[in-house]
Amino acid sequence: MPVAEDVRVVLVDDDADTCETLSALLKLDGYSVRVARTAQDAMAAVDEYRPVCALLDLGLPDLDGCDLSKRLRKRHGPELVLIAVTGRSGQREHDLAMAAGIDHVLCKPLSLDTLRRFFPPLN
Repeated sequence: MPVAEDVRVVLVDDDADTCETLSALLKLDGYSVRVARTAQDAMAAVDEYRPVCALLDLGLPDLDGCDLSKRLRKRHGPELVLIAVTGRSGQREHDLAMAAGIDHVLCKPLSLDTLRRFFPPLN
């Protein structure tokens, strides 16, 4: 089971309030978090930080979240857990995300309990 400093997460969302809130919640729970506000910054953060998980907003300003997930999956393989966060709960959105290599699709608003079910456990 990983220890807290081993469980790195990259949080990708263009909304500052969402980044601040989710980052604070994850840090309180013991995860190490990096925030990226664009797909370009997300690629750099994942390359540099080597997280076990990336939490991706599907509606980014510079690149669709599904396209970002395809690039991340190609570059980092199946070891990187990709979790999509979306404000839309339709089946089409879910199917597109899964086809893009996303492991889990979660709908906003998120609770910490929901996130905990999909994140690696901490010691």
